[in-house]
Parts: sequence; C-alpha cells; structure tokens
Amino acid sequence: MRTAMIRSVPATPVAVAALAALAVLVASSSVAAQTLRIYHIDVNQGDATLLVSPSGNTMLVDAGTRHDRDEIKAVMDLAGVTDIDHFICTHYHADHMGCASKLVDELGIAIGAAYDRGDTAHVSTRIKKTATYKSYQTVIGPQSLHLMRGESIPFDDAVSVLCLAHGGVVLGEEDPPTTGHNENDMSVALIIKYGSFHYFVGGDIEVPTELKIAARDLVVDVDVYQSNHHGSDTSSSLEFMQDLSPSLIVISNGDDGGYQHPRQSILDRYASLNGPPTVLQTNRYTKGGSGGNVPEAFIADLEPSGDEGLILVTVDANAGSYEVSYRDTVITFQIRNRLVTVPGLVIESLLPNPPGNERQLEEVTLRNAGQSDVSLTEWTLTDKVGRAWTLGGATLRPGESVVIVRNGMPMNLNNRGDHIYLRDSNDIVFDEFEYGPTGEGTVVETNH
Repeated sequence: MRTAMIRSVPATPVAVAALAALAVLVASSSVAAQTLRIYHIDVNQGDATLLVSPSGNTMLVDAGTRHDRDEIKAVMDLAGVTDIDHFICTHYHADHMGCASKLVDELGIAIGAAYDRGDTAHVSTRIKKTATYKSYQTVIGPQSLHLMRGESIPFDDAVSVLCLAHGGVVLGEEDPPTTGHNENDMSVALIIKYGSFHYFVGGDIEVPTELKIAARDLVVDVDVYQSNHHGSDTSSSLEFMQDLSPSLIVISNGDDGGYQHPRQSILDRYASLNGPPTVLQTNRYTKGGSGGNVPEAFIADLEPSGDEGLILVTVDANAGSYEVSYRDTVITFQIRNRLVTVPGLVIESLLPNPPGNERQLEEVTLRNAGQSDVSLTEWTLTDKVGRAWTLGGATLRPGESVVIVRNGMPMNLNNRGDHIYLRDSNDIVFDEFEYGPTGEGTVVETNH
C-alpha cells in the first residue's frame, strides 16, 4: 500500500535561501549517518544525482551540462561532502557528462572511481567532435572503469548498486555481436537497494531496453523511479512502468521548448498506473507544444530560470520510510511492503568448466527445498566482488529445480575455485557455496 503525508516548513525566498531551507530539513532529520540521501540536483535540461550513503560515502550519477559546475558544488556543500567516491556517466550526451571534467579541473574535486559503459567505437562522430566529449575523455575517460550488466559498484556495505543495462544490453541477455547505436538507449541503468528501499535510475534509456528489462522482470515494485530521459515519450513504456509500479517518480527536466519535457502523454501514463504514483518535477515547463506539468504543488521550481529545483529523498530503512523535500514541502512515504522470502531456495550444483564457450555455457542449478512456492524475480547469484547473474522470473514449486545458464553474464565460475552467493530481491544471502578446482565437464554437487 502506498501512503504519503505532506507537510510544510516555513517558506523562504528562492535562490540561495531555497538551499538553506533544505539544509534545515537535512539537519533536522534524525541522524544523517543512519540514512541514504539522494539529491536530485536542478540542472535544468540534464541529469545530476548525488547519493550520500549511511556511512558518508558519495556517488554522483551524471554531471549535468557544462554550465552546472556551481550548482553541483552547492549541493555537495549542502550535503556536507567534499569529494566524489564514485562517479557514473550513464552515457555520452552533454547534459549528462557536461561538467564532470570541470568538477575535477576547475574546482579540484577528487573522484575516487569513475564508471561508464566504454564502447566508444559506437559513439557518433558528431558527439566525438564536441568539446564536452573531448574534455570528458581527457580528464575522466582514461581512468574510467567500463561498467557492464551484472556488475556491482562497491558504494557502501549497506547499499547495493547493480548495473542492469549498458550499451542496450540487459542482464540475462546473451552477448550481442555489437552494442547499439542509439546513444540514449545505450545508457547505463542501475537498481539501488538500501534495505527494502528500491530505487531505479536509467539515464536516457528508451523503449527497446525498457522492454527487455520488463520481459526479464529485472525491476519490479520500486519505491522511487528517476524518470528515464527526463519524461520523454521515447521512454517510460507501459510494460516497463507496470513492472516498476513506483510509489514516487522524480523528473529532472528544464524549460526547453525544443525538448518539451516532460511530455503530457507520459504524465498521463503515470497517472493511469495503479496507485497512482506521486510525480515530482524539478522545473515547471512553460513553452507549450507536447510538454506538460504536474500540479504546481509538486514542482520544485515554479520559475525555472534558476537552480532552485532541488528534490531530496532521505531514506530511513530502520523506520521503514523516506522523506521527499523540496521548496517548502516535505512528503513522507512508507517503504513498499515486500514479501518476506521463506528460506528454501538452495544452490544444488554447478558446472564451472563446461565443454565449449564458458562465458555462454556455465551453469548453476537451483532447487526449491522449502514448503512454499518461490518466485525468482529479482533474485541474483553473485561472486565476492558483486558481479551477478539474474535468475529470471520463474516460480519454483517445492522440490522443483531450474538450470541457470550464464549466457554472457559477467560473473564467471572460476575453474580454479570460487565462492558464490544466492541473494533474494532484498539482497539477503539465502545460500552460498565455496568450491575448489574443477576439470572440464565436471558437475560440482553442493549437497544442499
């Protein structure tokens, strides 16, 4: 059940005072170190999302345009952080990677680890000629780690960050001969979990990748969805949205008459979902055409010429709730009630060294050893460093087994021995197994 409570705090003038009001809200929340904070920064027609973990670790997903250096720094100051431990560039458009290099070169902000999808051979010549792309590849690109589906980012012990898609390829999909050619749809997509709280961010992925995510039930029943492609009608397909079924949608948009984001047709789609979800915009759209707006009470910046549209989500997993703060408003949501998994699913056997292509043919057999049906939706197999296999959306009856084939997923079953973990949809380990060296064609029985 989705529940939300709206309350107000004393109104203040806009601009700098808007950040000051939110600073009071942050300071007044119980203890910041016990929460996950997600700052949706107002970068107008762009994306920049700062996450601060319960342990104080930082992650910046995208970096707005080349004009947004000071806006990102102001929110970092508000959050009380000076460095970026992890930076993720979802794709190579200027409104997502724009000022990443400026944060480093001009402000001296340290970035601990940078991630992008690599595959620069598939970036268009037009993009490669831009100053923004060249600057990114000079300052960030040479040190970046190429993030693939099924890989995890070591953000915080309490928060899991799993890559579901990159280059138009999703977790559980076989390796294609080449990646895609639509820069938006090749975005990195992430599912972020803190306790039972689930958050999805996918850059500008579009309908083709969304439908592959939905077909494999990779993301279901999230708490918060950062709207793909700024609320464009190229994204937020009905099948995808029905799987996500979010309680809250945050749209990072600007007042750009060329893009006309968010599209009214997508706002209508959001309103048609069961619930329906609460939808927030960083900025009011004023240029007409196909663009639209949610009611003004749910728009962070009603005069979208500045940078006052910050939307902050503060998650208290222990309390089972999260607060959304913007302007002079706070909305409280309950974290989604998720089914408590009944232990019973176990790792039955492994085939780490199959004859032929190991990246495609490695196998793990799972068995439902419990007394109740178990749905595999959002379950994963992972190794020690967090690389994952998805298990699909099948339901196993008591006593039934299923063979999971690697099909190009990034976790490998090391022939010299390894340790693998079976995790449920809340990232809880339900079974694990360590094995030694294996010969070709040898099936390793776990006796679980």
